[in-house]
Amino acid sequence: MVMKTNNRRCLFLFSLILFFILEGCSVKKKIISDVPEKNIEVSEIIKNVRNSELKYKNLRNRIKVEFNNGRSVQTVNLNLRALEKEVLWLSASMIVPIAKVLMSNEKFVFYEKFQKTYINQDISQITAIPGFNRPVDVLQRILYGQSIMNLNKSDWKRIENPNHYVLQSTKGLQTTLFFNPKTFNLDQQRIFIPFLSSLITLEYNNYKVVEERVVPNNLLISYIRGNQIIKINLEYSQFDFPENLTFPMEIPANYKIKTLDEILK
Repeated sequence: MVMKTNNRRCLFLFSLILFFILEGCSVKKKIISDVPEKNIEVSEIIKNVRNSELKYKNLRNRIKVEFNNGRSVQTVNLNLRALEKEVLWLSASMIVPIAKVLMSNEKFVFYEKFQKTYINQDISQITAIPGFNRPVDVLQRILYGQSIMNLNKSDWKRIENPNHYVLQSTKGLQTTLFFNPKTFNLDQQRIFIPFLSSLITLEYNNYKVVEERVVPNNLLISYIRGNQIIKINLEYSQFDFPENLTFPMEIPANYKIKTLDEILK
């Protein structure tokens, strides 16, 4: 029961941030081919993937998020700021500002203007799940085209595929990764959640170069459970990588404090 509650908390946190209101490694050999090479070992694939991953200190961009649950479609615009692996800051608007999130690996702070409520909790109270002790890193990976699991700290086997280098985890979270054979960018990852009998797919489209860094133009997230399909489309724009970045967060006066437990009831 405790494990299920913790899993619900993590999923809620993931949903809250995405839905909203609604080791770099050196590479000895660079593989370049329009189709996967059959004799390339998993370790060599991982080296090339790590070399192609987005690296930054500070990042700032805008995201148009479209949430579609099959019955209705809602849109929210996000301004995002990130300190790599450490901080994620989001400001949401629907014509006017409606919410803010400030998340570190120690703290989660959120407020919304509709009900005038806020959350201010230790991350340990929200994501008490093995492997999710650095949730900011996980969310940044999801957002910007990297595997939800650390490639160097997980065990992988290669699955033959005519169009992609496909790696599948052999332990832990059931994850399958599809890498472009020419660029080694992540085109898709699939995450199976056994206790929910559900599948999450993340599809990254139209990568582009901004300030000598490769970033995705679009991310389509699909959550599939039985006949239920929820889709979240993220369109990215206005990337930049400033030397310095601030993460302002001040809870407005007279807002009512909430916990995730209260919201999940």
